[in-house]
Amino acid sequence: MTTLIRAFANSGATGQAPLLRPAQVERLFADGLSQITAQICDWAFPVTLVGVLGHYSDRAPKAPRYYQVPIEDLADGSVIHMDIDKTALNGSGIEPGDQVRVVGRIGANLFRGEISLRLNALAISLDEEPSHNRRRQERPLLDLLRHLPRKRHAFPEQPEPTLTLIHSASSEARVADDFLNALQDRVSAARRILVPVSMNDPIRIAAAIRDASTAIVAVVRGGGPASDFRVFDHPDVLEALAHSRAYRVLGLGHSADTSLAELVADHPATTPSAAGQYVGDQIVKIRATRFREQREAEPRRVENIPPPAMAGTHAPAGSALPEWLRNHTTLKLLALGTLVGLALARML
Repeated sequence: MTTLIRAFANSGATGQAPLLRPAQVERLFADGLSQITAQICDWAFPVTLVGVLGHYSDRAPKAPRYYQVPIEDLADGSVIHMDIDKTALNGSGIEPGDQVRVVGRIGANLFRGEISLRLNALAISLDEEPSHNRRRQERPLLDLLRHLPRKRHAFPEQPEPTLTLIHSASSEARVADDFLNALQDRVSAARRILVPVSMNDPIRIAAAIRDASTAIVAVVRGGGPASDFRVFDHPDVLEALAHSRAYRVLGLGHSADTSLAELVADHPATTPSAAGQYVGDQIVKIRATRFREQREAEPRRVENIPPPAMAGTHAPAGSALPEWLRNHTTLKLLALGTLVGLALARML
């Protein structure tokens, strides 16, 4: 116990509250958190954790350990993170999505006044219980691809379609801004829905795709190591994309490999901005086509309007005169012929 905490505790015996400055209060709180963290880290007993190994990346390539590797609880979806030696995980043959057993010690990290749970893994193994092992319950990937719908969707012929943008929930990722800046104002804010999700979680990505009810669904993420893109080979993501009725656009910031999701999507782009540019260009083309069709239809409407009737040539409604009598020129000739006939009769 630090001197400041000890002094504060002893003040209770005298009945006088200690007089502290704000900086001392902050230090008192930080010392208390440090003491709690140290006590948790002193727990020496190991625990065995059962869960699903999530997708992870090598955040420190030169370090001997993987940090913040997620372990998910199948019962409620809660996640804790573990630190584990790279040699222990790389040599195990275990992949993300496998049900695993992890032996380790519960620890805690203190960073900027916040304590976070951390499991210091000592060993990891595949959970061999058939009812728990997710990988052994999944259909073979090739069999899944063989039965997925292969229909390609046409881009919606709407001047301003609705759009769902599924993007990274990380505050550091700017992929949504990259997509929207390239899209410009071709889809108004009122007609687009932004859905932030964890781009390492295939279950939540698939759920976001299934829940989308817009004409276009775009899934975008930035670059990273190849391991970060395995989520787009996951059966749940592939099935959600294949059964979606929307026009499906991907904007994945990588070029080393082709994910299986790109084989299912209607338009795969190599970056989020390229995906936004593509959607915007298609909308501009549709608007130009609609405008041209309207301009071409205007002369036809003018041609179909009957010419106005000439003054003095309109026959009374219900007139029984034949067509040749209703003609203005014919009436003139008839009157002239009558006058000539009367003149000749008088001369004779």
